[in-house]
Amino acid sequence: MQTFSKYGKVLPWFMALLLGASIAACGDGETPEVPGERNGTAILASVAITPATATLPMSAVQPLVATATYSDGSTLDVTALTVWSSSNVAVGAVAPTTGVLTSLASGVAVITGSIGGKTASAAVTVTTVSLVSVAIVPAAGPVPISGLQVLVATATYSDGSTRNVTPYSAWASATPGVATVVAATGVVTGVATGASVVTASFLGKTSSTPIMVGATALTSLTVTPNTAVVHIGATQALLAKATFSDGTVVDVTAIAVWTSNTPLAARMTAQPGVVTGVAVGAAVVTAAYAGKSATAGVTVPALTLLSINVTPASVTLQAGDLRAFVATGNFSDGSTANLSSSAAWASGSPAVATVVATTGVATGLAASSTVITATANGKSASATLTVSAAAGRAAVNLGSAGNFVALAKTGISTTGLTAIVGDIGVSPAAASFITGFALIADASNVFSSSSLVTGKVYASNYAVPSPSNMTTAIADMQTAFTDASGRTLPDFTELGAGNISGLTLAPGLYKWGTGVLVTGAGVTLSGGPNDVWIFQVAQDLTISNSAMVTLAGGAQAKNVFWQVSGKATLGTAANFKGNLMSQTLISLGTGAVVTGRLMAQTAITLDAARLTAP
Repeated sequence: MQTFSKYGKVLPWFMALLLGASIAACGDGETPEVPGERNGTAILASVAITPATATLPMSAVQPLVATATYSDGSTLDVTALTVWSSSNVAVGAVAPTTGVLTSLASGVAVITGSIGGKTASAAVTVTTVSLVSVAIVPAAGPVPISGLQVLVATATYSDGSTRNVTPYSAWASATPGVATVVAATGVVTGVATGASVVTASFLGKTSSTPIMVGATALTSLTVTPNTAVVHIGATQALLAKATFSDGTVVDVTAIAVWTSNTPLAARMTAQPGVVTGVAVGAAVVTAAYAGKSATAGVTVPALTLLSINVTPASVTLQAGDLRAFVATGNFSDGSTANLSSSAAWASGSPAVATVVATTGVATGLAASSTVITATANGKSASATLTVSAAAGRAAVNLGSAGNFVALAKTGISTTGLTAIVGDIGVSPAAASFITGFALIADASNVFSSSSLVTGKVYASNYAVPSPSNMTTAIADMQTAFTDASGRTLPDFTELGAGNISGLTLAPGLYKWGTGVLVTGAGVTLSGGPNDVWIFQVAQDLTISNSAMVTLAGGAQAKNVFWQVSGKATLGTAANFKGNLMSQTLISLGTGAVVTGRLMAQTAITLDAARLTAP
């Protein structure tokens, strides 16, 4: 039986080609690499999408990133070359060429990215939380003529949460002759003295703010430091500051245009004002803003990178937590430099922890250990990352529904010689919808008995207090279903593409946007007596004929929760463990055996089945 548990090379500067929705020109004569082939040798091995799972409110935006891994271990951001699609466009629509996802309605959608014959998927859950309003953080004061003001649009949702939606809003100025605004960024430029109104629109919500343009004008621009020594592979942050005629000084680093006259020696990175050393030599870096420019001299010395250190050398995270690693280069003159943003980062076991290839920020995913490696200019170093299980998945509280071994809204029926150990009940259906059990009413008429049931049988039309108790039990059943379906940050997503046959599953939260199948190969749940498994199934659950759910290591059926949004079917002689909560029908084939509970929001059908409370 297969056991399942949770769990590059340096990219030269000219490989960082993808930015936004298109491939930027490399400059210096380089041309983009073919996605399916690298340097004529390495081929595309796989593609991964990040984030792999996301939970969004309605009317939100989430950029997705596709990363290709090649046969030589190198990676490349191929977001703009990937073909994107959604399994449920009514829930989540994705831009086919950019991977930007927009959530539209509550539900589940699987987003797929395809490139070079490889595919990857991300599961997106959209909650019922809705967009309430959009607000613009107003300008801090008058905008100088030729000066800039960066506006921020913030969306507020019905649960009180907020999101920065600046890059996803449509911006417009009522009086462009006074102030212009970049439609995609919210950056305002003062044109002439006067007033205008700038509006941001986001998914049907709008907000406006007045913009006053003052008479002051941009007089000069400076870059600091104006000289810098940058080692090969290291980076240096430069600042651009604008001075206006009224003496105001504004940091315009983020909105200036940065260039290097010798990118083969020192090249500007994607981060504004940050220059990286490429090869021995010198360059002049220029910052341009509103018609003014300033320069800084950058020297890349003839030093040799001797080694790299990665810190911390060892760290432990809980699943879902982040940690930034730092790569420090040691050079031949005894100096050191931070190489974190220029090194290529990789995780030895991406199923245990992922790491952002360009920053060294790692995310723990599954309980185990992996090695995080940084590589620059032929030198590599590693750190050990241990991921511990998230602080335990709490069991689903079944409330009074847990008093029943079988509970349904519309009926429970049986054929054949069924044997049930525990209480069963229906509501709001009456006792007449419990069929095949030859019920015998108790003298009090509070419950019935049956030769097939070692326990009591309850219905909504029995004597007090049964009606009230049954109403409460059904409400608790629905609450438990909602609790189980609403659990976030799954430990596993789309495991086995829905076919978990032959796997051994560790404790945790599992999520599928599809149905789930267990064939005759069965599935094993291995863990301790207090460990919890929660399975979120967006469609049907099918347990094939003679398939068995096996508990190992002391695992208990009472701590296993199957939340099924479709129907649940247990085949002939299937052997099932756990609390089965279905939004529709639960059907047991002839001779099926269940150690657990059956809770259906429609009906339960049995055929010579055996059902025992855990």
